[in-house]
Amino acid sequence: MRVNLDKYLLKVEKPAQYLGNEINSIHKDDFKARMCLFFPDIYEVGMSNLGIRILYSLMNRVEGFSLERGFSPMEDMENLMRENGIPMFSLESKTPLKEFDVVGFSLSYEMCYPNVLNALDLAGIPVESKDRGEEYPLIMAGGTCMMNPVPMEKFLDFVVIGDGEDVMVKIAEVLTANCDKSKIEKLKLIEDFDGVYVPVLHKGKKRVRRAIVEDLDRTEFYDDQLVPYINIVHDRASVEIQRGCTRGCRFCQAGIVYRPVRERSFKNNCELIEKMIKNTGYSEISLSSLSSSDYSKIDDLIKGLKNRYENRNLGISLPSLRMNPYSVQVADDISGGKRTGFTFAPEAGSQRLRDIINKGVEEEDVLATAEAAIRGGWENLKFYFMIGLPFETDEDVAEIFELASKVIKRCRPISKRINVTVSVSNFVPKPHTPFQWSEQMDIEEMKRKHRILKDLFKTSKHCTLRIHDMRKSYLEGFLSRGDERTGDLIELAWKKGAKLDDYKDNYDIWKSSADELGIDEKDYLGGRNLEADLPWDMIDIGVDKSFLLREYKKAEEGALTPDCREVCSGCGMKKRFPNCLKIATE
Repeated sequence: MRVNLDKYLLKVEKPAQYLGNEINSIHKDDFKARMCLFFPDIYEVGMSNLGIRILYSLMNRVEGFSLERGFSPMEDMENLMRENGIPMFSLESKTPLKEFDVVGFSLSYEMCYPNVLNALDLAGIPVESKDRGEEYPLIMAGGTCMMNPVPMEKFLDFVVIGDGEDVMVKIAEVLTANCDKSKIEKLKLIEDFDGVYVPVLHKGKKRVRRAIVEDLDRTEFYDDQLVPYINIVHDRASVEIQRGCTRGCRFCQAGIVYRPVRERSFKNNCELIEKMIKNTGYSEISLSSLSSSDYSKIDDLIKGLKNRYENRNLGISLPSLRMNPYSVQVADDISGGKRTGFTFAPEAGSQRLRDIINKGVEEEDVLATAEAAIRGGWENLKFYFMIGLPFETDEDVAEIFELASKVIKRCRPISKRINVTVSVSNFVPKPHTPFQWSEQMDIEEMKRKHRILKDLFKTSKHCTLRIHDMRKSYLEGFLSRGDERTGDLIELAWKKGAKLDDYKDNYDIWKSSADELGIDEKDYLGGRNLEADLPWDMIDIGVDKSFLLREYKKAEEGALTPDCREVCSGCGMKKRFPNCLKIATE
């Protein structure tokens, strides 16, 4: 069956997002098994996700297997679908999701969880796995959020945890070779793969080892990236030049769960980028990484790209730079004379708190980097901070204003046109980090600390304060460290109308759902006993829980842990990768 959208497309906003005929899109007619990779957010957000682009390219190379895409419809399209009985469909062939062998959801943000249930409901697929027979596809999920799969496990048949390149290709091969087998038979064939968690087979019986790609140079290129016909959030080609981070910030989940650091070689990065530009026609390339300026050949890579493409006006962007004057030089090298804005992430205003989170940045680093940026021609500086960090005091919160004031005082004599934006988010403790046991601020505490900042900044000139929505942070805390009862909360909130939470305020729906279920916020936002079993402990990420506990206690003391490339911190990765430090330092 093919869904016909012809008479509806001119009635909705951005109809091109539902066409599925972009440059480099893949349309297969001959296959034995097929999967829809569904990003539970709107097209312009989902198509900016590098993981979607990588898996789309790699899995479609498996002979006999077809991978299509799906995205959450915008509200106008969903209304038309429900009014006219149109089931949720794939982008390439407009096939209803119900007809696929597997529907896989990519989950990188907890507030997208209700969107998963909404997509299944639109497809006519029961949301809970126990209600789905052989006539329905297998439902799976992957992505960073699945480092704690427990809140979503009642809706899923299996989960993929960790790097997807190898294990997802293996799953595609198994599904193709065993297309005639039952769902439980297929699950048993993949249950022992690294990174695969099957709740009905593993729950309470087995720790699941995170899937890790050991060598990025041994993965296939994904140079045939899709090129949308409409603007998306990050509309450029993207190459992951390295994976992982050695810095050890204690609040950062990605920095823990994507260890060890693995670099793609300079030669392969250059070759991949060359093929990517040729195959996509993009004039901008993003050199993606958790800390791009830490890539050992970053200078050579940038200079090589500028020399090779100097007549094509190639734009180069680095999404993450360290806070030091060297980063300003790197930014200058890639800017081509364009001076839009320069972004910093001190995370905390006081040195005491920066040491607690192991940021490894001194106040002088912040000031010197800001000064170098202003001298380099940048006039708009943006600083990212968090409030609600463990062991924080009101004085630490006030130090955010003090640091911003010092930046202005130091830089304004150089340029009177300086403009500083201070962006403040509310800290959410994440699983598998040293702060996984920490208390999260409730709404009243967020309001109180927001008032402190607003009172300090209200008379500040040349400085704009922006604070992240406290309600979204509050809800994210419920979901990120959730358990089985959180699954009930997600389902009830969705039934009451929660969906697309990034675009509308559904806080009252979530709050009433929690009250109806008798859920006490302290059970999820409160501090955890250091000796307690945690819902996500059955996931073996490769980093020892004892290491996370040591780091928590060092945070309490304000003690720093050196960068992995300087001294091995004994996190546990060496048990799986004996050459872990060598990988990081090469």
